[in-house]
Amino acid sequence: MQEYRHKNKNKMVKQKVKKVTVAMRMNTLTPLLLAAFGKHVVSSMTGNVYFTTPSPTLAAINTAIASLEAAISVAKRGDTASTSDMHAKKKVLHDLLKLLGAYIEGVANLDPANAATIAKSSGAGIKNDPKPRPSGFRLQLPGLPGEVKLFTTAVKSAVYKWQYTTNPADPTTWVTYAEASIAHILVTGLTSGQRYYFRVAAITKAVGPWSTVINTVVM
Repeated sequence: MQEYRHKNKNKMVKQKVKKVTVAMRMNTLTPLLLAAFGKHVVSSMTGNVYFTTPSPTLAAINTAIASLEAAISVAKRGDTASTSDMHAKKKVLHDLLKLLGAYIEGVANLDPANAATIAKSSGAGIKNDPKPRPSGFRLQLPGLPGEVKLFTTAVKSAVYKWQYTTNPADPTTWVTYAEASIAHILVTGLTSGQRYYFRVAAITKAVGPWSTVINTVVM
């Protein structure tokens, strides 16, 4: 707990700012889901202005993901040796992501007032997050040039704020496409061949946290 002091009517007032704790929530993930989570974190941190020197490096994480995915494919044979190797590769990725979580937490807490926002921009979660992110966020290419369909799990009495960007490293480039009361939307007018990044937030009494960021190259 860090303390900040400011003057209020000639009195010194203590203001406590609680540090965030990063929660990777990996222990119950299957090997396939752990690989997917690793990809999400790497995608969220690539070019992220808050995390300029990740430790372990994102290259090391990507290497561990590739090794795990290869082991998953081999383990489909069902023999003991390949299954054991898959779980060993899973542990390697798990441990690297755990170390990365510690790095994320350390960087975020250098700016206590914005620590939660910084930490969550990495793709990781934080403990005691007051509002869950929208879940089940996914996309579909409908087969027409310049269009993407977005879906998320419905939240009771919510309005959804849909955004996209081509440069997630710059938080000022996010464009609000629409605010709507349904949990899916068709985004049109995009540039074919361009990679776009998407996110959604559920608005109830206030704007909730952003979903995980997903991306695709538009047809």
